[in-house]
Amino acid sequence: MSLQTPSDLPVQVIVPNDTNPSGAPLLSAERRITPSWTVAQLKAKLEPITGIPASSQSLRTRSLLDGTWIPIDNDGDLLSTPRYGLKKGSEIQIIDLRPRHERHNLNFLAADLSSVEKYQMPEHQYEKLEDSVLAWKRRQKLGRFDPTAKSQDQVVQDRRRKDGEEMASRGIRTGLRCRVGRDDGKRGVVRFTGEVPGLGGLREEGCLWVGVELDEPVGRNDGSVPTRRVFECRPKYGVLARPEKVEVGEFPPLDDLVDEDMEEI
Repeated sequence: MSLQTPSDLPVQVIVPNDTNPSGAPLLSAERRITPSWTVAQLKAKLEPITGIPASSQSLRTRSLLDGTWIPIDNDGDLLSTPRYGLKKGSEIQIIDLRPRHERHNLNFLAADLSSVEKYQMPEHQYEKLEDSVLAWKRRQKLGRFDPTAKSQDQVVQDRRRKDGEEMASRGIRTGLRCRVGRDDGKRGVVRFTGEVPGLGGLREEGCLWVGVELDEPVGRNDGSVPTRRVFECRPKYGVLARPEKVEVGEFPPLDDLVDEDMEEI
């Protein structure tokens, strides 16, 4: 007598949209089932996934041979019952037998909640709670409650100073030849140095940037960012990089390198 149990089967669980049959299903997800479950057990496990009570579910599977529907209609049957033919990749549809006006719980994951008014606790009320994340941070003296923490203005000044020193040590100035990221395929000319308001958000407020016009269209922009134009160049020829990524020096234009290679050949 074998003590082995049938392996779980990955199947596609689908709740069709009977109000719009040509539209997307209300739910389509891959789930694993165990062949030794009964049909009743499967329905019970599908209830929290679909929101359809087990007693209101009608299950069916599509034959892998000819595509016809096979009802899974006996709650006492095992899922391994041969006439169901359930295999890896089988499709199981769950039909909701409830009247439409009773289907308020159906597929909460797929429901459109954009029009539902959401409650937002007033800030002054939230700050009075003792079991909130904010209260925990206050007790642990973290974030803005840390007496030794720097203000945002101080952080911005530190970034600006650090990047300025980095640019000076590297000799980065507009008009100089350079390469970006130690990549010889990204050679060009420095066209801009300085801050770009809004770029990087608060995490990079105060940071200095180096705008480079590349020799080849391997960049990310045309010298502009969503909020403003930083410098002028052709599309895909521009890139904004942090100072530590830029190296200035005698880097010949890439077309010159190609000419030299041709002469050597």
